[in-house]
Amino acid sequence: MIRQRHTTQAGVGMMEILVSLFVLSVGLLGVASLQFTGTFNNVQSVSRSQGELVARYVAEQLVAVAEPSTTDDGWEFDDAFLNSNIYNFQNVTCNANSDNYQCLCLTLPAGIPNCRGAQCSVNDLASFTGWEASCQAVRSNPNMWLNVTCNDRDAGDAKLCSSGSLISIAVSWPVKSSTGNSVQADSRCAITGSTNRACVIKEITL
Repeated sequence: MIRQRHTTQAGVGMMEILVSLFVLSVGLLGVASLQFTGTFNNVQSVSRSQGELVARYVAEQLVAVAEPSTTDDGWEFDDAFLNSNIYNFQNVTCNANSDNYQCLCLTLPAGIPNCRGAQCSVNDLASFTGWEASCQAVRSNPNMWLNVTCNDRDAGDAKLCSSGSLISIAVSWPVKSSTGNSVQADSRCAITGSTNRACVIKEITL
């Protein structure tokens, strides 16, 4: 009678090793993708939070300087605060190779009046407010941009922003998807000519 010998496999076969490596690789790629997406979203969250703070600061300054209107019962602020040159460092220059915050915000630039605790004219206060808001904007994102506009309800008077008009404060920054592609952004964010931007918009009426 012939006895049949049974053999047993010892250890792990090559196929099992390859399958295990494949599963591990897919898992690691998923973790890496989640980490990259999380980092991207964190950057966007920081920019959005900073944009909110900048827009709120400008709104508070406009409310603080508002005075009773001479033509109706509302409130209004000086047109100097609507001068685009006072924002985004348009009225100051920097010869250094560093970024705007390092060059223009650590010390008060020449030409910007010091209104901290000092008496300033309305024009000086507008210039100082624009500089301070611009510094707040670029502190966390050097490509952040600030824009203040007014939808004047009475184009017939001499004021650029009559009382009761809608004032829009927009703070924008460039943005792409986590894969590096362009994103569909709000058209109101295109305040620098580029549509590929995210923004925070605060609207107030005095």
